[in-house]
Amino acid sequence: MATNIWIEKGWGDSVEDAIFDDIKTAIAETIQMDDEHGAFWVGHMEKEFVLEINKTLDLLFVYGENQDEQIHTKLDNWDEVKHFFRLYFDNEFERLKNEIELRPFTYKRLQNG
Repeated sequence: MATNIWIEKGWGDSVEDAIFDDIKTAIAETIQMDDEHGAFWVGHMEKEFVLEINKTLDLLFVYGENQDEQIHTKLDNWDEVKHFFRLYFDNEFERLKNEIELRPFTYKRLQNG
């Protein structure tokens, strides 16, 4: 079954048509990775949303018509990471964005292409 979701890992590996179990694997690998390479992100072939997490639990959501807006928050644990990636896999992009915006220590940055 094609999911249209891909995963790119900071150490160079990628997964096409990713399923949620691939996120669990990416989390386990990220925890073991050094700080420089300890990150991964997901994208959707048809939607303009990217979700990125790094080893320090910084979560970045990229969105907007031209992927020109970002919001960032600091998560508390890997279970929260799984929650946000579950929303992504369920195509709950607006809910994902809203939940990030409601968190303490969240900021939004506009990028001017």
